[in-house]
Amino acid sequence: MLFTRLATFYFVFFSLLGLVVPFFSPYLESIGMSAVQIGYLLGAFHLSRLYAPGIWGYIGDRFGHRLLIVRLGALGGLFSVMLIPGQTEFLTLWLCMLLYSFFWNAILPQFEVITLQHLAKRSNEYGRVRLWGSVGFIIAVLLGGELFIGEGVSDVPYSFVVAMVLILLASFWVPDSKAELGRARPASGLIRATMRRPEVIRFFVMIFLVQMAHGPYNGFYTLLLQRYDYDGTAIGWLWSLGVIAEIVLFGVLHKLWNRFGFEQVLVASLALGILRWLLLAFLPDQLWALVIAQLLHAASFAVVLASGIRFVQDVFPAGSEGRGQALHSSLGFGLGGVVGSVAAGYLWQDLGTELAYLFAAGASLVALLLIWRVEFLRKARQS
Repeated sequence: MLFTRLATFYFVFFSLLGLVVPFFSPYLESIGMSAVQIGYLLGAFHLSRLYAPGIWGYIGDRFGHRLLIVRLGALGGLFSVMLIPGQTEFLTLWLCMLLYSFFWNAILPQFEVITLQHLAKRSNEYGRVRLWGSVGFIIAVLLGGELFIGEGVSDVPYSFVVAMVLILLASFWVPDSKAELGRARPASGLIRATMRRPEVIRFFVMIFLVQMAHGPYNGFYTLLLQRYDYDGTAIGWLWSLGVIAEIVLFGVLHKLWNRFGFEQVLVASLALGILRWLLLAFLPDQLWALVIAQLLHAASFAVVLASGIRFVQDVFPAGSEGRGQALHSSLGFGLGGVVGSVAAGYLWQDLGTELAYLFAAGASLVALLLIWRVEFLRKARQS
């Protein structure tokens, strides 16, 4: 029963992302937002990742009551997202998105801790629980493709409200954990010393560039498909294909690391990421190219995400890993997401789809060149 309750929460939480990521851009376009405005609105969703995880994480570490924080985040997110339907003013929508994302970023980090507390010594079962989040995303994308492409696009924000209600209800179905995590004393100055290391700076710049490269994809992929007359069903399946590839990759990544090495797998993934963006730049009208590009989501996103989490865990000293992971999220998904979304909006509007994805390929190329000589990565993780 506990497994079911935890899995249900992940299912409904990520189902909302399956509605926001593919279908919010078409909705914004339908109410008259320009590509640049869409970029700024999606950037607002990432902007709070620069500070919100740290604020909520500090509250959780300092006072506990993590499940209460999850519920407050869900409640605040519900009230915030209820402000979106019917809004057509850019500034008002931007403020709504900023407020909503602040509460949204309270939920998952704290719930991850709750899940691990519940699992305790069975932490190897985490993957089985977390898998249901990906299932929720896929089902939401497939349903959204049928419901929200075309005339149904006006209903998109109402689906966000329904999803937030389900997230709030699911948070009350999950029991609180009484486990107390052993908290290492904060290691004063250790995180600053680690962040000043050249190899760590280099790695975080790479993470920033990779997440920035995903700006044209996260914000404008559905619009790209619509431009080439793909229907809702095809759009839903193409989005789902990327997540399915991600699930499979997570299941075999440890084997790839063991066989080829951490550094070599990361370099290969960056090279494949460049190929992915080039396919979207030059062959978006070819279904076979789109299928290959979505399968490469496993490389361009999943490998880099997992590699970043592992690198931080290896490099940051005991007592500072949590802050290291927060920096990883803030610099990558936060700053990289903001810059990528805004840049994609300008490129999409002024220079066209091809240049937007060439920008993504260029950012990935610079990221690859930063870590091409992998010796510094190996040295950093072993020191």
